[in-house]
Amino acid sequence: MKKLFLLFTTIISFTFSGMSQSINCGSFCVLNIGNVDTTNNEMDVTLYNGDTNHVNYPTIIVVDALGDTIANKTDFYYLFAHLAGDTVTQTIPCYVDSIATSFSGTVYLIDRIWNDTCSFTYPMSCTVGINEALASNISFVVFPNPASAMININVSELKNKTATIQLYDATARLIKTVITSERTLAIDRGDLRSGIYFLKVRIGDKELSKKIVLE
Repeated sequence: MKKLFLLFTTIISFTFSGMSQSINCGSFCVLNIGNVDTTNNEMDVTLYNGDTNHVNYPTIIVVDALGDTIANKTDFYYLFAHLAGDTVTQTIPCYVDSIATSFSGTVYLIDRIWNDTCSFTYPMSCTVGINEALASNISFVVFPNPASAMININVSELKNKTATIQLYDATARLIKTVITSERTLAIDRGDLRSGIYFLKVRIGDKELSKKIVLE
């Protein structure tokens, strides 16, 4: 489905390089599909980018084995970029109550700047040189979501490491940065307006991002 996207006046340095770019689909791996939230009708999809290029405004669509779209029917992006070498969990709209451990289907990844599309059969065997155990043992939970006053973040498996947590608004403007070794953190929204924001958590060379809505 074709859409017109708002081009923000904020120039993001990693978005345009001044030359043509394409992504190598064979360098990506879908690590996990799950964490269905029936309250907000959302689910998590975790991908590793083993390419040397980033993905601009990465759009993820999930289709089941019967050919039905079960996640992100609106074909919209919820992150600004999936950088090279990063593991990112996207939280996208879904239309199912649960994901079976035996779930199989197809995951589509679209780069909105270069109009590249990759399709991955899930579950998939990762052959891009990633240590899957290392990539999958770090996650974070944001609650409540939507949030009204406080944004609570719980980072699992921190193991005395330091996490850098960054909050971005819908124009990719960095709002706040917090560096912590605590597994649980509360951020006061202050005077932030209602809308969609993005939380990025980086631990070492691994990075996860999620969308949060402020009411």
